[in-house]
Amino acid sequence: MIYLASHIQIYYNIGTDEFNSANATIGLELQIYKGLSMTSYTPYISGSFIPWTGKTIESINPATGAAWSTVASCGIAEADLAIRNADRAFHSGPWSRMGPNQRADMLDAIADTLEARWQELVEPEVRDNGKRITEVRGQFAGLHTWYRHFAAQARKIKVSSHTNTSPGVRSEQHHLPYGVVVAITPWNSPLMILSWKLAPALAAGNTVVVKPSEMASASTLELARLLGDAGLPDGVLNVVTGLGHVVGEALVRHPLTRKVTFTGSDFGGRKVAEAAANNVVPTVLELGGKSAQVVFADANLDNTANGILSGIFLSNGQTCVAGSRLIVQNSVRDTLVEKLVTRAKSLVMGDPMKADTQVGPLANAPHLKKVTSMIAQAKASGADCLLDGIETAANRPGFYVGPTVFSNVTPDMNLWRDEVFGPVLAVTGFSSEEEAIALANDSNYGLAGGVWSSDPQCGQRVAEQINAGTVYINHYRSVDPNVPVGGMKLSGYGRELGPDAVSDFMQIKSIWTGETPIPDPFPIKQKEKK
Repeated sequence: MIYLASHIQIYYNIGTDEFNSANATIGLELQIYKGLSMTSYTPYISGSFIPWTGKTIESINPATGAAWSTVASCGIAEADLAIRNADRAFHSGPWSRMGPNQRADMLDAIADTLEARWQELVEPEVRDNGKRITEVRGQFAGLHTWYRHFAAQARKIKVSSHTNTSPGVRSEQHHLPYGVVVAITPWNSPLMILSWKLAPALAAGNTVVVKPSEMASASTLELARLLGDAGLPDGVLNVVTGLGHVVGEALVRHPLTRKVTFTGSDFGGRKVAEAAANNVVPTVLELGGKSAQVVFADANLDNTANGILSGIFLSNGQTCVAGSRLIVQNSVRDTLVEKLVTRAKSLVMGDPMKADTQVGPLANAPHLKKVTSMIAQAKASGADCLLDGIETAANRPGFYVGPTVFSNVTPDMNLWRDEVFGPVLAVTGFSSEEEAIALANDSNYGLAGGVWSSDPQCGQRVAEQINAGTVYINHYRSVDPNVPVGGMKLSGYGRELGPDAVSDFMQIKSIWTGETPIPDPFPIKQKEKK
């Protein structure tokens, strides 16, 4: 602990001019690295990239299997530095003096910068996690809209009056930011998911420390650079990279952390909730899913096939809401499955940087091992493999697995119960509506689901009975800042986005004001005269 204390003190002994000068040098080094084959990223704290000579983590390009960048493997000292700078920015400096309208102006300035320069963020994310460039461009071209939306929401923050039954007293409700918010983001869609957390947190007036996945940190650091260019005050956004059980836990357990928002696995969510509970810190957990798609015989099968393909094979199945369990009415099961297999076989696998690629790689080597292991296990358990993505990706460098379809999957199989987070579809049949609902709800997860039917009443009736935070009818996978996202059961708790997104990052304070004299609570009774 003596070493850590001295390490922290070194940072605080640097004067402001000296600190900025040192970071300007780091920024220059970052640009020099970009001209070479390897990019080196350092932590972003208080508006600058800080010097780093410690351990690093390699980011592997999933398309090639070769390292393309390194990020700092931060520890307790860097977590402490980031949290303390965020706390300082919250309590002093320009951010602490901004009201809702000024914060809205800042979010609009961020949106202007992102609208003009979003292209700078695309390549780092594709190289980090292997998502197809067409998908990333689609996300990032609209990234600014999230910040504009929450800028508008910030302008709606106001004091509201209560109705109370106390005579001569009025009361008001004030909405106040928590302070330092820790945001922990996953590797599958780092910047999109971060925007769901960062934009409303800033609109509410908080400062934020981000811990991105150690396997996909580059685009988050590049975003921090752009937000600094947009004029976001120093310390309002900080990014520390490294391992979750080291720096992530240190951030969550820090005594100055006031709220935590986490997206990741249910295992990680348990760890975050446990660590946050130590200081009675509220959390929002968006965790895994094993979402069911229920298809009735009267559904438009061509439309349904498009929705199923989108739900499980876009992003190579690496989405929390992936529609990984297909529950089809027996009379149309073979017809629909044949359509899906035929379409899936035709998808073009290739380099995610190429616009014509339809199937990119999985995001990292450990995940490749997990997905291929679960495919092998499903085969061994007796499920019928109609399309084998391991075979279609054979002899290809990088971390590739193609679309995979299993039929005759039963609820006792791991493929039915466990999240694969890959392009693997598990199919089973049903006879009655009651059976379909029971199968859909036979899961420890409850993040999303889909219902496909030409009967509006059936669609609505079944959707209302599926235990999930989001259910789509004759549609799948849309997201909008006005609509809440979140899960039930092992899929987590709390909601992101929606009409309460900003207020969820604020605390409520009630203020009472007496407007009439208070009567004496202990009046002295006059003695009766004899």
